[in-house]
Amino acid sequence: MLKREEIIEALAPYNFWNRERDVGIDREEYLSKLEHFKNANDFILSVVGVRRAGKTTIAKQFIKKAIEDGTDPRDTLYVNLEDPKFHAYLSTELLEEIYRAFKVYVSRGDSAVIVLDEVQNVPNWEKWVRATMEKERVKILVTGSTSRIIKRELATVLTGRTLTVEVFPLDFKEFLTFKGITTEDYLTMMVEKSKIEKALLEYLEFGGFPQVVLSRDELLKREIIKELFEGIVLRDVAYRGGFRDANAVKLIAELAVNRFASLTSATRLKNEVSGILKRNVSPNFVDAVLDALEEVYLAFRVPPFSHKIKEVRRHPKKLYIIDTGIINAVALRFSENLGRLAENLVAIHLIKRHGKDSVFYYKGKGEVDFIVKHGLEIKEAIQVSWDIEKSKKREISALLEALREFDLREGLIVTERTEGVEEVEGKRIKYAPLWKFLLGEINEDRDE
Repeated sequence: MLKREEIIEALAPYNFWNRERDVGIDREEYLSKLEHFKNANDFILSVVGVRRAGKTTIAKQFIKKAIEDGTDPRDTLYVNLEDPKFHAYLSTELLEEIYRAFKVYVSRGDSAVIVLDEVQNVPNWEKWVRATMEKERVKILVTGSTSRIIKRELATVLTGRTLTVEVFPLDFKEFLTFKGITTEDYLTMMVEKSKIEKALLEYLEFGGFPQVVLSRDELLKREIIKELFEGIVLRDVAYRGGFRDANAVKLIAELAVNRFASLTSATRLKNEVSGILKRNVSPNFVDAVLDALEEVYLAFRVPPFSHKIKEVRRHPKKLYIIDTGIINAVALRFSENLGRLAENLVAIHLIKRHGKDSVFYYKGKGEVDFIVKHGLEIKEAIQVSWDIEKSKKREISALLEALREFDLREGLIVTERTEGVEEVEGKRIKYAPLWKFLLGEINEDRDE
């Protein structure tokens, strides 16, 4: 085990003890949620999401905000559990030694704000957290790149005592902020419209991972994304998921990315994987890999809406990828797939806004891209059509069918540039450009 002096030496470069730290551009939406939760005593805060979406930055911004609100910097502790100095010692014993070293050499008060970054690296970490919260005056925030933190570790040991924030790569509004484009009000957006539309194309191509967005070199952007994809698949899925055949895992991940915004099933993928590898691969293995891709927030599978469980299981799910930059780096030619990329953006926007379990597609005589639940009721029906003039009749027909099925007054078609409203068969069909949809600027009075 490391000596306590060595632990402090390893921790010092990351912490705020002796100087201010650059914590980047504030992710205000997430900080607001954490600020709302921070006074919930005896609750652990968890920040989870795909690797490099900005969890570490948000955690450090949380510490900085605590300091600005009066916490002594020496009563804050940030622990990077991916630091190579800790790799050989990852255990609850290491966590205890880190805390004791902090209390002996750094802390001045009887309470502390603690961040454990990428906490899933430590076996049984949740037991240490629970024990420490019970005997010490601490506010603990953990971050992780897998939803197992929510589903298993936190749920079993810390039942009812966790508050979770899921972090996504930059949404379009955040992307514009990082690019210095103002969206503070509708008039400003209209003035900046041409810049926003140009920025949207960049966002569609390179996505919203903060490191990628802040890089100016396109070749470097692509290299960062490729390295990120490999890290997620090989480290977070293959290694941590316990899969022995890393090559097969990577192949399934690549094929899944290529099938973004499409109906996908384990059986269909199994046949293709088996053909490429020249050996049989079980659909159960493929399904387990797809589950793992969802667990690390790389992919999401959206089911058809039905009140019958058998119907949901019988039909394939539509697969979407967390970031369009990954799609373009791994899968395809950007300019040929703008419609599918737009659909993927809408999917992630809806999942972030409403939660994965509230987003479906509709399958009747026609198909509607998204059906969204608010609470227990279906409230939104949304089609995505980049070039609406080529498919208008089909898109409206399917949308009308869904509106009648769910007794909705209006539906939305997200387009490249078309906007407006029309009445069709007693229903209201709205059209909105993708950038306005992503910025939440679909206003009835302005559209009419």
